[in-house]
Amino acid sequence: MLLGRGIMINWNNVAPEHRAAYDAWHCGEHMVGRLTIPGFLRGRRYIAAIPEQARRNFLTMYEVMDLEVLTGADYLAKANNPSPLTLRTTPLVRDSVRGLARVRASHGLGTGGCALTLRFDPHPGAEDALEHHLAQQALPQIAQRPDIAGAHLIVADRAASSMTPVERQGRPTTLPNWIVLIEGFTVDAVNAAGSNELADSMLHAKGCADSVERDVYRLQFMLASTGARH
Repeated sequence: MLLGRGIMINWNNVAPEHRAAYDAWHCGEHMVGRLTIPGFLRGRRYIAAIPEQARRNFLTMYEVMDLEVLTGADYLAKANNPSPLTLRTTPLVRDSVRGLARVRASHGLGTGGCALTLRFDPHPGAEDALEHHLAQQALPQIAQRPDIAGAHLIVADRAASSMTPVERQGRPTTLPNWIVLIEGFTVDAVNAAGSNELADSMLHAKGCADSVERDVYRLQFMLASTGARH
């Protein structure tokens, strides 16, 4: 299960020659700082499981109490006052896809070491039928698999996702829409779940628009809120 009813989710690239600097900032400062903000519950960073096939190298997510945490004064105070290290490092980040989103469904018992993400749009007018299929049928079924830890539906809020605090200014960012996140024990496990109940043909039949973007990741780093660590 995801923690909370809101989530910030971000896919991005960083060139290999900048990875050491990115790691030092992202895990040593950025994620640590985010998890001190009230309402932030857990942060996770993943790296592409098959780099040569991945559209983006990294997947990062922050689970929060609700979407309002990500539009509130505490978060914006942090994001509008970036540290010198943040200002030096964020120009290394490329090809960002970032959404501030609501968790519409979350099934499963725990956290998986591998993650499959799907990004897509619903056909106009098909939102209710597609959400019912995913939240009430496909994802609960996937979560019952013995090699799957969680199956989640996330829908980005466009207005919230469009906010540009100081630390993100000058960084072109694509906004996602609907997101499915499958967590499992292995890459094979999440790929198998995605190729059966979440096959493109099945999603299209239930109201998904043409393009479904899929990527698979392995967990690198996970951090709980300061309150949860004490």
